Amino acid sequence: MAVWTATTLTGMAISWAGVSGAMRGTAEVPVLQGRPPSPGPSAVPSQSSGTPSPSASGSASPSTRDGSPAAAPGGGRSPSPDASRGPREKVRTYTVKSGRVVLALSDEAARLVSASPDDGFRAKVWRQEKWLRVDLTDDVHGSAVFATWHDGAVRVQVYEY
Repeated sequence: MAVWTATTLTGMAISWAGVSGAMRGTAEVPVLQGRPPSPGPSAVPSQSSGTPSPSASGSASPSTRDGSPAAAPGGGRSPSPDASRGPREKVRTYTVKSGRVVLALSDEAARLVSASPDDGFRAKVWRQEKWLRVDLTDDVHGSAVFATWHDGAVRVQVYEY
């Protein structure tokens, strides 16, 4: 019995050592059911393969690097123009039902690193001065990763709809 216990514990330790590296940087947040709050009338989603460029007014405006909107259907990856990590940023991956969203989180803001929708889904991005929302949607169902920092530290919520 002692040999079995020691062997089992050794196997579990080795397995965990292999899995823990893969789990590092993966964020665990509670998943909320239903659609997230509406971004409001002043926010226009980006349905592009690039992240939106912030305008002088701070409203979210859709654009790609050449300024034209372009759909990113199924499996398209939406990298940030500056995907390098800032000095005080923590990069977190949110794996949701319709793809994966990677955010760089600091004490005072969140930045989209990439959005990778699954086949049949596309990324929509809204960005305002104090929040960021990324939806991976097929227009009926989807997932939303919503980061806010208007009342203190950055808080991330995940919605499945």
